[in-house]
Amino acid sequence: MNFLQNVNRIERLHTLILQKKTGNPKELAERLGISRASLYILIDEFNSLNLPVSYSRKLETFYYEREVKLTLSFKVELIDNPDELIKINGGSSNYIFPSKSLDGVNLSLYPYFANTKSHITGF
Repeated sequence: MNFLQNVNRIERLHTLILQKKTGNPKELAERLGISRASLYILIDEFNSLNLPVSYSRKLETFYYEREVKLTLSFKVELIDNPDELIKINGGSSNYIFPSKSLDGVNLSLYPYFANTKSHITGF
């Protein structure tokens, strides 16, 4: 599942809770395309963000215990300058890959993250 799908799912869940039109947990999970366990994880996340969600068995819907406002935002920025990428990357990390071609050696992913693949040697 990608980031935008998660954002969309959170917005849909928030809207349905505001409207008190979620249906029961099974219906809501199906509507959102997730398992009931994942639904309860999302609801726990809402509660941890001070968005108090409860469930009414009588009305068969989730609802907010008080008036809330949820604002989601993010910024996407393209950075072409390799010097800026190095600053953002915060250094390099070495990972050991179990592979016959790498023969268990450390492989630095720094060049990959810095968008300078041409610096990878030894292959």
